[in-house]
Amino acid sequence: MKTSRSKHHWFWRLCLITVAAAVVIAAVLLILIRGSTIDELQAGIASYHFPLTALRLGVIAMIAAAWPRLVHLGEQIGGVGIDRSVELAAMRWRVLAWLCAIELIIGQNVLWWLLAPAGGVGA
Repeated sequence: MKTSRSKHHWFWRLCLITVAAAVVIAAVLLILIRGSTIDELQAGIASYHFPLTALRLGVIAMIAAAWPRLVHLGEQIGGVGIDRSVELAAMRWRVLAWLCAIELIIGQNVLWWLLAPAGGVGA
């Protein structure tokens, strides 16, 4: 009982850290945008589009490169069995394809470009 509890303990800590980081980022963004107009916000967002895109694609590339090592590390630690490590190794490209699809749809706004009228927005 104690070992299964400790195996899942890291997951809840990681979730807590993620939620705390999201709250801190949201608070900083709220402080930064206070008193700004919509045009100023759009200009600010547009100026950071390329660096944020490069960051997201870099994270996806790091996941692609580190995937086999992470699966092997999980197997060595004992948190992942041999059967599960084979499944995880097989899921590598599927997960990366989903991450790229999410980046295209949300990050690059491809869905909006496809659904926008031919004359542009508001035509």
